[in-house]
Amino acid sequence: MHQEFVLPYYTADCDQARGLMNTAMGPLQRQLRAGEYEIFQYAPIFESDFIQISKRGEVVDVHNRVRVVTVGVACTSPALLVPNVLLLARPVVPSEESRGRRGPPAKALELTRLLPLRFVKISVHDGEMLQLRLKLASGRSFYLQLCPQGDAHYELFDMWVQIISLLRPPAEGSHEGQALPGDPGAFGEPLLQGAEPLGQLGEEPA
Repeated sequence: MHQEFVLPYYTADCDQARGLMNTAMGPLQRQLRAGEYEIFQYAPIFESDFIQISKRGEVVDVHNRVRVVTVGVACTSPALLVPNVLLLARPVVPSEESRGRRGPPAKALELTRLLPLRFVKISVHDGEMLQLRLKLASGRSFYLQLCPQGDAHYELFDMWVQIISLLRPPAEGSHEGQALPGDPGAFGEPLLQGAEPLGQLGEEPA
């Protein structure tokens, strides 16, 4: 594979994590490699695009527009056995001024949330419909459905199931549905000024 699309090899001792994180770079990873956030410049990231849905599986319609969310998990150190950061981004909507300019936009995605994975519980909401649930330490829950990826979307969702398995402690089964310990205030503000908090985009009660 061309060097431009692959980061330095992920070297964790966990074979499963190594296989999942050593994938071709997606749009968010390529953008972060430019160095806007130094900690992610060479961080392996596993990412996919999702559509935000309600708990019942209905598409969240914001201003008559489907809400697409790029979800990524990253390892900020090659020594880590599992990913430790959750990244959430959304497409940049060109302004009226920028639409008249030639050439590609400066950024295709806007990074809106950066959350330590120890404060987030990712689970399968509906495996048949390729839906995930994100539950924050504050108790807030969000539901996402994998965007169509051609014939490979089931295989891609299976990789997310493997990521979830890596992140879940073995003894967690007896605590299903409980919020993880942490500071709810850590999720109160978007990462970037002017970004819409995820809590306003289809938030569902726990």
